[in-house]
Amino acid sequence: MLLNFAIYLVLLVSRDWGAHRMLNYEERIAVGSALSQSLFLSLNDWSYGILLPRILISIAVKFPLQYLPLILFFMATLLWALYSLIIFWLVFRATNRYSIATLAGLLLILVPLPGLGMQGVVWNSFWPMFTALTVVVCCSAYDTPKPAVIGLSVLAFFTAASNPVTAVLLVLVAFDYWRNEFSRKRILFFASSLVLGLLFSLYVQVRQEPQYRYLGNWTQELAQTSQTFGWIEEAGGSRVRGVPPLNVSNLIQGIPGSIKYFLTQMAPEPFASRWILTESFISNLFHVLLLALLFFGVPISAVLLLRRRNLDSRVPQIVLRLSVIFVLVEALQIYLIGGVVQTRQLLFAPICCYWLAVFLLLPPTLITRRNLQGAISVGAVFLLLVFGLLAKQNFRDPLDVKLPLVGNGRYEEKDLWRPALKIAREKCETMSPDAIIIISQKTDIWVDAPVVVKCKFIAKN
Repeated sequence: MLLNFAIYLVLLVSRDWGAHRMLNYEERIAVGSALSQSLFLSLNDWSYGILLPRILISIAVKFPLQYLPLILFFMATLLWALYSLIIFWLVFRATNRYSIATLAGLLLILVPLPGLGMQGVVWNSFWPMFTALTVVVCCSAYDTPKPAVIGLSVLAFFTAASNPVTAVLLVLVAFDYWRNEFSRKRILFFASSLVLGLLFSLYVQVRQEPQYRYLGNWTQELAQTSQTFGWIEEAGGSRVRGVPPLNVSNLIQGIPGSIKYFLTQMAPEPFASRWILTESFISNLFHVLLLALLFFGVPISAVLLLRRRNLDSRVPQIVLRLSVIFVLVEALQIYLIGGVVQTRQLLFAPICCYWLAVFLLLPPTLITRRNLQGAISVGAVFLLLVFGLLAKQNFRDPLDVKLPLVGNGRYEEKDLWRPALKIAREKCETMSPDAIIIISQKTDIWVDAPVVVKCKFIAKN
């Protein structure tokens, strides 16, 4: 396992090197909040807890600020490698196949989502954390030694306290409690940790305040003082985020667009960036049917065949449970968004569930026969090659990546944070300690990650 952990670290650093040169867009508000107030006070300036990332960011800002992106990069790399190692261990226990477990462990590192900027970012670590916990539940890992159960329960608490989507896992946990009477005490302990974390997220949701509350009273005059403040105002920086009311019509209307977005973004380039912009109904229908046949035809056939020929295999059960989580996560996100899911960050968990299922269905040998099983094996290997192509295309994404409906990339070529911090500190020398300063790392506001904070909180120690 130490060898696997070392490999994961090397691959993560190789993919994300350069992320330490700039503070990521996703972390800018949490950094400003952590600099301005205590961890406890910062917890309710977001619509849900994101507890573990906030704890780590609060620790990181205690070090010299010029090294902040480097420290966050180091923390994120260790987190992603740890979650990958957990997945490797669980899959190896369930299948006793080292090659499949190794592939599963590499999933979080190589997951092909262009322009997402997830790896190397502490704030976004709640998605790989959720994926690792999903594998725990789908593999029914309650029969592990007691110390392992305690560790997995701690993971369940922090995951639920950092990502409310974790609530979907309760469906399978409740089913396991009902079915497995011999492990009910351990399942109950695990479920209690998960529910406790969800209660924390619910508390934060009820008590939340505007994201930029740490700056003091927000006024229209303040929002008009600069382009950045105006953009923050338009983006909802002075508003409290709420959960939309349940609207069945919106849910149903959001399904076709969400399916199209998911399938097209699983396709290699240039198809992904072209097909997502298609407006013709016939073209959209053709693309969706083609991609659905390509990506789901083989896995469904493989599960049906495996269930018929190998009744003792745990793989079909794990794949079925992954499919349940896949559907529940997509449905919950359609509800939370109130429409079409078209943000790459929200694709992370469903895509991980899909590729993990594909890895589990890979044949134990590449030697095939001319029958249905041989055809399915060839199809599974083909999907593995598609994953390899996607991973190669998206292994390195520059920050300013320009693709349709894509966020920022994960690395920068030159140091941006330290010069920006130096300029902000120089400006603060002629300003009041309570004056608000913007640490702007780029001139283009749409790819910048401006940290808005009072001068006294960035002064040199």
